Amino acid sequence: MTIFETFRLKVRPLADSDFSSIYRLLSDPETMRYIRAPFTEEQQARDRMAFWADYAEKCPGLGTFVIEMKDSGAFVGFCVARQVAYDPSSHEYEIGYILAPECRRQGFASELVPPLNQYCFGQSPAPHLVAFTHPDNAVSQRVLTKSGFKYIGLRETAEGTSAEFWLERNA
Repeated sequence: MTIFETFRLKVRPLADSDFSSIYRLLSDPETMRYIRAPFTEEQQARDRMAFWADYAEKCPGLGTFVIEMKDSGAFVGFCVARQVAYDPSSHEYEIGYILAPECRRQGFASELVPPLNQYCFGQSPAPHLVAFTHPDNAVSQRVLTKSGFKYIGLRETAEGTSAEFWLERNA
């Protein structure tokens, strides 16, 4: 099942068979540099994927999705369209993404974010979407602002202090 497609990418639901690709990203210090400490045990990634699956079951249409190359099916990364902090009681909806190292600096994030925004708005009643980056992650901040997000300020999140960006529904 495809969630949505872009010119080069296909976004689909997460599957158990994605474990090795997900673990590779979540355990890579460079990939996780601006997010949180990298996982050091496979079980941490298995637990995270089980948590994501549980959230997707409770909140149909939302969750964590795999990004693949449309032509080859090669793994590009994963993205989220979810309530902030995976909290089903939250009235805030968030988008985010993590790309594999070999897929960075090819325009994939800029290609992904606008249809991901559209998808998330379609799954939620939210008047705006939120996205968070590490305050020093200038590359992701450029992707967000290029996609219409506005910088709001700093906010304390589970991962520490984050730069908060909003995209208004009618922007």
